[in-house]
Amino acid sequence: MAMAMYKTCVIANACITRYNGGEREIEDIVGSYNLSAEDRDLVEAEIYAKRPDIKIGENDSDDMGIGN
Repeated sequence: MAMAMYKTCVIANACITRYNGGEREIEDIVGSYNLSAEDRDLVEAEIYAKRPDIKIGENDSDDMGIGN
């Protein structure tokens, strides 16, 4: 079951804030929240809706996230 919409918005805003601060790539930031695939898709869609200039999923070669 997908998380509540307000939680999706909060996490998306947090990801955008961290990205703006130069923390890491957006995929790494979203991945640090340990979301289900469904919730991750919702958060990424919310990020894109708020900031279409942030490109998500263009660096899929390192998207495993294991041991990094």
